[in-house]
Amino acid sequence: DNDTHLLFAVKIFPCEEYSSWKNESQIFTDASLKHESVLQFLTAEDRESGPRKEYWIITAYHSRGNLKDYLSRHILSWMDLQKMASSLVNGVAHLHSDYTACGRPKIPIAHRDIKSSNVLVKSEWECVICDFGIALKLDPSLTADDFANSGQVGTARYMAPEVLESRVNLEDLESFKQMDVYSMALVLWEMASRCEVVGEVKSYELPFGSKVQEQPCVDTMRDIVLHGRGRPEIPCNWLVHQGMHFLCDTITECWDHDPEARLTAHCVAERINFKSRLLTPSYLLNQTNEAIL
Repeated sequence: DNDTHLLFAVKIFPCEEYSSWKNESQIFTDASLKHESVLQFLTAEDRESGPRKEYWIITAYHSRGNLKDYLSRHILSWMDLQKMASSLVNGVAHLHSDYTACGRPKIPIAHRDIKSSNVLVKSEWECVICDFGIALKLDPSLTADDFANSGQVGTARYMAPEVLESRVNLEDLESFKQMDVYSMALVLWEMASRCEVVGEVKSYELPFGSKVQEQPCVDTMRDIVLHGRGRPEIPCNWLVHQGMHFLCDTITECWDHDPEARLTAHCVAERINFKSRLLTPSYLLNQTNEAIL
């Protein structure tokens, strides 16, 4: 949208949430965070509001709102789904990467609260990741104690099994990325559930929506995900479409119970970007023409 570049959004933190504002500001002010699938940061400042102090983060504004609300109102075509999924995984892959797109070294970042309400819908059905209040820079100079002090975080519905069990390997920085990949898989499932190629598209539901309350607690999710090994359902009719079958296989590998068995965000991005090119009409037409020749 043309207005995207003219309008901005202000996120206001009360003084009680100073630490979250400080963390998000520090993450955002790192120039290497810039990416087309990460919310564009403009500035951070503190403001006096009467007797109370407020903390502001000012970013680009996206009128379509967050992905959760968008999916509740819209059904996606296969092309829409490909664009949205690709932009999401490209964003997560960028956060996790040791390098920027230009090849400059960067410190990887674990988001730690990936969910559909922390993803905004940009123009042309592309997504940007937002809300870095509990994100963590995976700086190799930090110790396991530093990471342990960063706290048990995230939203219970999207927590990986090892987080629910409090058995995260703090010695290995990859552990933090593996948690993000699990959460990302649930968001990809949400997108897939609203795509017209699955046949009858049901009303939008959050992951595990029919099994839990609107804001399930950690104990509830521990019973379902950890002890019951439950995951959102992938019905058989989703697998009839070749591209959707491929996406569902990828999702399943991303929410594996074993963190080390999960795909990396970089691998998922390569898979989805490659498959998107394979399934474009122009590619298929060229293949058909070559076959005829």
